[in-house]
Amino acid sequence: MPSAARFPARLAIDVLVVAVLCVAVGVLAARGLLTGPVAKADPALATVTLTVIAATLGAAAAILAVVAGRLLEDLRMAWLAPALVLYCVVVLPWSAASPAGTTDVPHRLARLVAYATALILLVVSIRPPARAGWWGGWVVAALGAIATVAALTVPGTEAVRVVVDGSIPTLVVLAGWVAVAAGFVVDALHRRSQPRARLGIGLVVIAAAQLYRLLAGSTHPMAGLAFGALRMIGLAIVLLGLAQLTTAALNTVHRREQMQRDELETAARHMERAAEHAAERDHELRNGLAGLAGITHLLGAEATGEGHDRLKLAVLSELGRLHRILDGEELAADGSYTVEPVLANLVTLRAGTVGAGVTTLDVEPGLRVQGDSAVLSQVVTNLLANCDRHAPAAPVTVTARRDGATVVVEVRDEGPGLPPLDTELLFRRGVRDDGAGGTGLGLHISRRLAEHDGGSLTLTTATAPTGTIARLRLGAASPPSLRRGGDADRVAEETPDRAPSQGAQTSAFRMRPVRRGYESGPA
Repeated sequence: MPSAARFPARLAIDVLVVAVLCVAVGVLAARGLLTGPVAKADPALATVTLTVIAATLGAAAAILAVVAGRLLEDLRMAWLAPALVLYCVVVLPWSAASPAGTTDVPHRLARLVAYATALILLVVSIRPPARAGWWGGWVVAALGAIATVAALTVPGTEAVRVVVDGSIPTLVVLAGWVAVAAGFVVDALHRRSQPRARLGIGLVVIAAAQLYRLLAGSTHPMAGLAFGALRMIGLAIVLLGLAQLTTAALNTVHRREQMQRDELETAARHMERAAEHAAERDHELRNGLAGLAGITHLLGAEATGEGHDRLKLAVLSELGRLHRILDGEELAADGSYTVEPVLANLVTLRAGTVGAGVTTLDVEPGLRVQGDSAVLSQVVTNLLANCDRHAPAAPVTVTARRDGATVVVEVRDEGPGLPPLDTELLFRRGVRDDGAGGTGLGLHISRRLAEHDGGSLTLTTATAPTGTIARLRLGAASPPSLRRGGDADRVAEETPDRAPSQGAQTSAFRMRPVRRGYESGPA
């Protein structure tokens, strides 16, 4: 059934069931059919019992009204609760202890005042004043209680007796109950709330009980019993509606808390990721600045020459990469670049680092990689930093070659090799050698960057000589002319200029060709 038609259908079923139940009680009482089941019981005692049960149901409903009002922040419940307290905790037990006609006029007047106060609270609960707040209803109830006590001191004059025993108070009470019941039913229809509808239906049944007592009169032997039964049914329905409202409110609070908990967990994850990102950025900047720090004195030592120009190019390239890290730029995945200039700049920077060993560069000509050059630069920078940390002053060889559809870049040092453990553990975040220092982020970041460009990064222990091999695989890209279907002779014209093939001799380091590559180290 569509959700739009579900509420009217349920409301119609509730109204039908309650109407059948109320009509059955009225018919049984009108025809005297209740005498069979209660033939051995006193009708007055049965009426008192029904009244006490109704008072108990009303008291429970008052408690739920307080809870539901606070949870739903509904002022209607804040006025309904004190009305139920007065009606079910004061008026009904008083009626059961002293039925009509057995008390004097002042006591009947006091009971009427309490009844009228409860009715006023119910009427106001249809549209409670916002200025009265949550305690306005209880203030009115307290004033009504004071008026009830004061009514006990009123002399039982004939005029007071006429008011107490006349039909006008009953008609006023009946009109009040009908108005209250109609108001709650209209509110339930507006909100499309079945619990509120049941609350309104329960008040309608109580109003019907008042009407039944008015029409049947007090002379009918079963009138009091039928009135008590209908009133009990009405208060039971009110209790059911308030119980459902309270349950729905608790579920709403639970869902709200769950949403807040999820939001807090999401915020915590974002904060954790932000902290990780800050640590990773700090790591990358530290490695980049370490390479730049050692090159500054070389730039000041020689003002001109090919080596000087190459150093400036390497420094500018590294500064550009560090700026991209600071700016948080996203890595490009749809570009391509030439491998040799990137690696040559990194080797140049390492050559200027104090204490660095000889670095040999061997790059197969014309290698191009698909992706962002910052990935290759950051990964190799981290690998060279690890060489300096775990194999200080040891020779390092950087090679690059094509292997099918991939380009393999290897960084090999001649240090002590890898520790005797699973090499995959070394790529976990925070795993580091306490003796060598570091943050445990370099390899973790490097593998993630490689995988970002569809590549991979592995570590193995080398022999003859002993050392460590870091092997980076990245997707190969075709030369520009071949990607456009051009002649192979145009490759050299369309490929960006590579780094100078020979570096100038300086007092600190030298670069010389080694198998289509370069070697740098102390002079």
